[in-house]
Amino acid sequence: MGPTFLCELGLFSGKPRATLTPGSTIIPVGGSVTLTCSVGSSAGWKYEWFRRDPNTEVLIRTDDQPNRVIRVSEGGIYRCRGRRGNPVYYTDKSDDVTIEITFSNKVVVKGRPSWPQIFSGETISLTCEVQEGGETTEWEYRWRGPNQTTQWTHNNYWIFNVSESSSGDYMCKSRRRDDSYSSTEWSEAFNLSVSTGKPRATLTPGSTIIPVGGSVTLTCSVGSSADWKYEWFRRDQNTDVKIRTDDQQNRVIRVSQGGIYRCRGRRGNPDYYTDKSDDVTIEITFSNKVVVKGRPSWPQIFSGETISLTCEVQEGGETTEWEYRWRGPNQTTQWTQNNYWIFNVSESSSGDYMCKSRRRDDSYSSTEWSEAFNLSASNAVLTVEPSSTIFIGETVSFKCEVKEGEHTDWEYKIIMDGREIFNSNTNKGLRLKVASTPQSGKYSCSAHRKSSQNTKNSNTVSVTVKAGKPRATLTPGSTIIPVGGSVTLTCSVGSSADWKYEWFRRDQNTEVQIRTDDQQNRVIRVSQGGIYHCRGRRGNPDYYTDKSDDVTIEITFSNKVVVKGRPSWPQIFSGETISLTCEVQEGGETTEWEYRWRGPNQTTQWTHNNYWIFNVSESSSGDYMCKSRRRDDSYSSTEWSEAFNLSVSTGKPRATLTPGSTIIPVGGSVTLTCSVGSSAGWKYEWFRRDQNTDVKIGTDDQQNRVIRVSHGGLYCCRGRRGNPDYYTDKSDDVTIEITFSNKVVVKGRPSWPQIFSGETISLTCEVQEGGETTEWEYRWRGPNQTTQWTHNNYWIFNVSESSSGDYMCKSRRRDDSYSSTEWSEAFNLSASTVPRTGNSSFPALLIVGLICGLLLILLLLLCRFIQSKDSCFASTNQTINHTINQDEARDSQHASPHQGDACLYESVKDHDDTDNVESGDVTYSLIEFKNITQKDDSLLYAEVSHKRAKAKRNKEKSASAAAEEVTYSEVKSQPALDYSLLYAEVSHNRAKVKIL
Repeated sequence: MGPTFLCELGLFSGKPRATLTPGSTIIPVGGSVTLTCSVGSSAGWKYEWFRRDPNTEVLIRTDDQPNRVIRVSEGGIYRCRGRRGNPVYYTDKSDDVTIEITFSNKVVVKGRPSWPQIFSGETISLTCEVQEGGETTEWEYRWRGPNQTTQWTHNNYWIFNVSESSSGDYMCKSRRRDDSYSSTEWSEAFNLSVSTGKPRATLTPGSTIIPVGGSVTLTCSVGSSADWKYEWFRRDQNTDVKIRTDDQQNRVIRVSQGGIYRCRGRRGNPDYYTDKSDDVTIEITFSNKVVVKGRPSWPQIFSGETISLTCEVQEGGETTEWEYRWRGPNQTTQWTQNNYWIFNVSESSSGDYMCKSRRRDDSYSSTEWSEAFNLSASNAVLTVEPSSTIFIGETVSFKCEVKEGEHTDWEYKIIMDGREIFNSNTNKGLRLKVASTPQSGKYSCSAHRKSSQNTKNSNTVSVTVKAGKPRATLTPGSTIIPVGGSVTLTCSVGSSADWKYEWFRRDQNTEVQIRTDDQQNRVIRVSQGGIYHCRGRRGNPDYYTDKSDDVTIEITFSNKVVVKGRPSWPQIFSGETISLTCEVQEGGETTEWEYRWRGPNQTTQWTHNNYWIFNVSESSSGDYMCKSRRRDDSYSSTEWSEAFNLSVSTGKPRATLTPGSTIIPVGGSVTLTCSVGSSAGWKYEWFRRDQNTDVKIGTDDQQNRVIRVSHGGLYCCRGRRGNPDYYTDKSDDVTIEITFSNKVVVKGRPSWPQIFSGETISLTCEVQEGGETTEWEYRWRGPNQTTQWTHNNYWIFNVSESSSGDYMCKSRRRDDSYSSTEWSEAFNLSASTVPRTGNSSFPALLIVGLICGLLLILLLLLCRFIQSKDSCFASTNQTINHTINQDEARDSQHASPHQGDACLYESVKDHDDTDNVESGDVTYSLIEFKNITQKDDSLLYAEVSHKRAKAKRNKEKSASAAAEEVTYSEVKSQPALDYSLLYAEVSHNRAKVKIL
């Protein structure tokens, strides 16, 4: 009987299932992905691969190779299974893994409407456009927004009502309808910013008073948002009507009717409406002149008398029913249907009285205020002409009036500050030329009746004498004459009165006096552009003021002006250069224009250039407008254009580099994509750095947003746009590694199938090279760590329980940090723990000692039994040699004493007479100790196997045949032996040995 070997076999219940692990589930453009199939930690498997698309499922790998790792470039649903043995044993198939292939077609999201500002409640339509090449393809589409990702659909649009939660980035991707496992990349993000709250329109009137025969402009706007069309409403006593409902923009309208106006904006489909604007009351001025007349019409009215003032409207054509309103020195009345005002005069009644009138059926129209009717109530009345405010050099007249009798019946005195300065028996007036300011003071007069002692004292008039010549003041109703309209100009001389006014207009060539008649001309209306000024005159002889300051009046052309920006990117960064252009939409012959700009920080002078180029900064954000005028007419211009809103983003942008993969497969390449947020118009520059160089690899004038590379290295990119070039910050570095085709294998020393905690193992990483020898660096990945790159291709460590797991390595050339092999297949290390026999080693040692003693006794008995000599061990000439088989010795060198078993082979050779005996008997003893853990008790037994072999002497057969005896000895220990079962197997083999 030969040596006995014990084999330990682990059986698992249930059929195993293969596991499919993809390197990636997305195949980049023109690339491929790796798929790995495995069956737990078991070995010896070969793998079959299956691919399913909407039509078929095919077996794609059936050869006799392991096929553990494959590379695929087709989309589909993949799965695998393992097979081994003979007959073939199959695992269950793995779970499905869907692999999608990426098309090179670029996808773009466009929004309709394309307004920069969207309000909650509006409807937006997003369209996914595929930029195709070659034949037309039928596509399916998928959307991803801030709150959801849609299912695939045949519709390339997404229409929804926006709300506050709709703000965010929207992207789409597309795939062919006949291929569910391919798709484009996600598009660049379309950013939607939703403004909360419903917007309110703003109504801005050019004026709230419509001049006689004229009109006013009303402008409706909705913040800085765009594409609104406006509806207008007018309300009077009887009706509230919509006055503009067509499909025009109607941002600015001109009205010539009084009423309460408001507006609102609408845009989109379906229509989205803003809240209506606040009401604005517009009053129209009739051309009818209004005059105040007094009854009685005495030039002097005394206290206690009754006066009746009448408001007369000078009508033209048919008679109109009017309402009237009065304004006196102490009050302003409400509107009334009476055109008169009757009251008893008193000293406090003195002052100016005016009236105005309006049609009874139109509350939003009226005449202008009438000229003032002056009422002076007293016993004697002192009048000062031309005014109580006198300038040095003017001539002033004082007149003392008494109602009773003839003026010759009275003696008159003029008094200044209580001091008599004039006395006359017959002359009631005094004329004097003012020479100095000390002539200012309080003047009064008294009249003494010559025939009695009756004396009447007048009112007191404060006279102010001012030094220096007065200057007229010109006040325009507006400095801009609207298209087809006119503006009012008013001339005044401080608070002084009785002036008549002269008017002058100047253009590039001439200055003319446009009003020289004897009318007051305080207010005039003009419809020509030019430089206007005025002056006042009064008295006898005429006294003239200085001319007023110039006022430039510009007439507005009907030409529309538009501001356009270049570049027209929706996002501008601080430091970039922008060029704004002012374009005049002309009609008829071409005109040479001048231009003026107004921005958030300045208004430029007029220039022949229709552009404005500047470097933007944070302070540049705001509205920009322009206007234009003819070069041969400095006093005409267009209206300001609609605002061009410039929003400047702060901070320099940083490019973003997105790799399709950071690992270049063997013989392949990867795509790199550079982008700058959601901004547009960029061209991209690319840089690659390795150990030796840093080079720019893409510098032409193409967009270069996506490039394909097949070299390893550190890559970065940056964007540039504009003229001059504006550069973003460079992107973060991305390391791209190239994969060598060399296969890498992990080998372990020692290569025992079982390693125990505490032992030392050495793992070696071997590169299968082709061609010239290469110097390599190595990197390890274990269950608990991944090492740094090192020149050593080995990894030596003491194993522990935590060391169990898969170990892999990869390699790269020492002169190229950005290339490497793929990770090797896993080397599985399973660390076994040392068995324990109890809390104390003493019982075990005692048992072992007893067994060893028993075995020695048995060996002595056996030797005595099988030897032909007198004694097995008594002879002094007997030599006992203990020989250990070489193969067994090599195995024993690797065996640990903690391994739980040991095999000891003992060879005993007898030499009684080496000279005379040709051959002898050799006895082999095999003792095998085994330790089996039990829970209840311990069983000790010994198996002694004797094998007697034939020994040939002188080539003759021995008379005795080989005998084999087996003796079993069983010793059962008490349970206190702590779950240990020890047994020994002793096998003695007697064989023929030829004695030389």
